[in-house]
Amino acid sequence: MINWFYYCDTNAAPGDLELILQKRSYELLQFPHLDDLIHRIKDTDHSILFIKANTLQNGYDLCQEMSILFPYLYIILIVPDNMENTRKAMNVGASDILRFSSDLEEKKGAVERAVKYLKLREEGVSYHLAKNCRVLSVCSPKGGIGRTAAVVNLAAAFARMGKKVGVLDANLQFGDVVIQLDQKPGGTIYEWVKEEYERHSYSIDNYLAVHESGVSVMPAPSRPEFFEMISEIHIEKVIEEMRMRFDILLIDTPSYLSEIHLKCLERSDECLLLVTDEIPVLKRSRLFIEALEAFQLHEKIKVIRTRTARKQIDQHKMERVLDIPIFASLPEQGQLVSQSIDLGTPVVISQPRTPIGKGFLNLARTLAEKPVEAAEAKLQEPSKKSKRMRSLVPMKGRV
Repeated sequence: MINWFYYCDTNAAPGDLELILQKRSYELLQFPHLDDLIHRIKDTDHSILFIKANTLQNGYDLCQEMSILFPYLYIILIVPDNMENTRKAMNVGASDILRFSSDLEEKKGAVERAVKYLKLREEGVSYHLAKNCRVLSVCSPKGGIGRTAAVVNLAAAFARMGKKVGVLDANLQFGDVVIQLDQKPGGTIYEWVKEEYERHSYSIDNYLAVHESGVSVMPAPSRPEFFEMISEIHIEKVIEEMRMRFDILLIDTPSYLSEIHLKCLERSDECLLLVTDEIPVLKRSRLFIEALEAFQLHEKIKVIRTRTARKQIDQHKMERVLDIPIFASLPEQGQLVSQSIDLGTPVVISQPRTPIGKGFLNLARTLAEKPVEAAEAKLQEPSKKSKRMRSLVPMKGRV
């Protein structure tokens, strides 16, 4: 069932829209008061809202407010002809846009696109539940720590395990996942936004770069300035589309936090936080964890220690600084990972028997374990049970 709502700041009648919907056996509910509309939307799913506001309220501002309150609400923004701005409408969360002077066919087209979208979304949700895709973000506030190398090697490791793997390069200004896989993308997320999203067609298949290992990548924009075109709404939609296609989805993130990257972490099942034993890195990582605590995302964090050639700090001291246990450790990378980046081949493919190659493979196997299976495995180790359980239960973060 689809719920159709109409709001106009001057309480003007919906006109043709109501007739179009009646012919399709739909009911259009008109709300003269915004508070009543918001209250109604809270109690409904599968809703489509027409917003026609210009006299008493700014339609774009209202659209943005409603899209924030209700992220899955399909909004069709109706604006004066001289205010039509597709990019602006997209950035404030509108799903479609009509002009005051739009003719009957244009209005019918908007209705058809809305119905098609909700049907595809419903089918997509069912498909996602059937596939049970795991979404893993790799993050760190330290630049150059090896986030992208970890993403491509884990992706290749999961692919070796027979998983269908996707990678989203969310480092929108300087992402280089395709470079580390020696791929030449036919398109990027920037082209997808321009060519598909703006036309209300959300297929991503023509924009994925497929590596010989079977890993599929949604590349970052080819130029740094193109990132301004992409919003957290687009990122959320790309994640939704990729979850419907893969068993494992890995997201490469930059060293800073923004609304886009918070959206990536929010939509992830686990956030793999890379750390080294350097005190400045640990300090930054603790601040990063505290930032995620403020957004109630800290329970998703799994700390991955990457060893260095220098003298090692005791793991217990690292855990005290971070106030969270270390989930796993990776061996020292040395020159092997740098060489694999230059060759465009992940080390788990080129040298899987090396310590770092085995480290990524073992980490992928651990992450691939289902929670129930992992719990059963712990129960079957009575001699190590108490020690192992203590190491895996996160300490409470400071408030």
